Amino acid sequence: MVVGKKGSKVFASLLAVSIAFGSVGFASAETSNGKSAYSHDQKVVARVDAARAIEHVRYLSEEIGTRPGGLEGEKRSAEYIAKTLKGYGYDVEYQYFPVADQYIANFAFADGTSWEMAAAPNGKISDTAVKGQVIFVEGGTSLTDFPANTAGKIVVMPRASTTAGYRTQVDNAVKAGAAGVILQSLVGSRGNYGQTFNPSLASKLDVPVYGAAYIQGEWLKEQLAKGPVEVSLTAKHHANLQSVNVIATKAPKGKNTHTKEVIFGAHHDSVVGAPGANDNASGVGMMLEFARVFKSYNTDKELKFIAWGSEERGLLGSRYYVNQLSQEQKDRIEAYFNPDMVATNYDKATHLYAMTPDGSRNIVTDSAMAAGARLGNSDILPGTFGSSDHVPFHQAGIPAALFIWMGIDSWDPLVYHIEKVYHTPQDTIEDNISAERMQSALEIIGAGLFSTVRKDVPALNK
Repeated sequence: MVVGKKGSKVFASLLAVSIAFGSVGFASAETSNGKSAYSHDQKVVARVDAARAIEHVRYLSEEIGTRPGGLEGEKRSAEYIAKTLKGYGYDVEYQYFPVADQYIANFAFADGTSWEMAAAPNGKISDTAVKGQVIFVEGGTSLTDFPANTAGKIVVMPRASTTAGYRTQVDNAVKAGAAGVILQSLVGSRGNYGQTFNPSLASKLDVPVYGAAYIQGEWLKEQLAKGPVEVSLTAKHHANLQSVNVIATKAPKGKNTHTKEVIFGAHHDSVVGAPGANDNASGVGMMLEFARVFKSYNTDKELKFIAWGSEERGLLGSRYYVNQLSQEQKDRIEAYFNPDMVATNYDKATHLYAMTPDGSRNIVTDSAMAAGARLGNSDILPGTFGSSDHVPFHQAGIPAALFIWMGIDSWDPLVYHIEKVYHTPQDTIEDNISAERMQSALEIIGAGLFSTVRKDVPALNK
């Protein structure tokens, strides 16, 4: 999910749910022992498997790792997704689009392990390593903050809260003789750990300046407490980049000139330095699991599964896709489903939300809410949130919704919770994935999706 745009207020109305579907906290008359009495729901619920979806999460986040838009990790991710979809029998195509340059840093330890960080474009960008011993400096806004032996050291500092402030920190570190500067990201206002970032410098410097994730700085402090730490710094400027969407299409069973289209999409990139298990390998894992299950079922509408590139760089993949559509093509799209961060184990993310940018209800939110009611599953709630790939579709007048696990503390002001470790090196299966949350989301969203695209067979209605 895109960072920096998460200030969208969340609105979850339990009253609206009760009015529309009856209380989703209790099994409706259509459920029995927690199971929907509708056969079309059970065709999905009986087959979707969190373990299968999480195996895709494992491959993307562990075998491939970080997947910044336009770089090699994202390309490998696209290849894996395409190969999987082709293996299920889908027609698959790639859609490429240009993206801006990336400045990626490598922070390597003497034992051969390394961390990915983001580099300042105006700092030293070189394959030739800058080596030195790490020292941790609190403050840095005054030259007196730096010890007498700073010369030749790699200085790590918690970054100031403003650009002007951390520029002063960097300038002072350079004046003190630092061979390299690492700015540690901050903890956010909601307690979220800060991600890697590209420091913005006022002028060109001949030392490397990197933006580290908050947790990387904390890990460094732990290592320094045990003894000296030697590292080497290198960085690369990646230019002329292309990102990629992966598009799989399932033709409708019965073709006619008025056939509608339903799209299920999830972004497959991650931010720099983050393996992106929940954000958003979880959404891709869900997408691939639905592609496996839905392939064998009759559907009345054209169904597309799309993995978006470069969501984290500004919804670039989904925006590019929507912008290439003619008005006639946009009018054909009946619904867009968007899972983003659907398997967190964060205890404060208490519910799965069906979100639209303006809080309006549509076929996507209603299909999921109705599925939750039929299944007797109280996890699903409606809400308002604009910060993922549902936004370009919504802006084009296409019914769309984001599905995400989230929590709300209070109503005035609204306070919402997303896991602390998204966009960080801790967004891993071990630290941030729940099989139970994935299974719940698979069942609710899958039943909603199938009710939208399925061939209407009367025998399946009961």
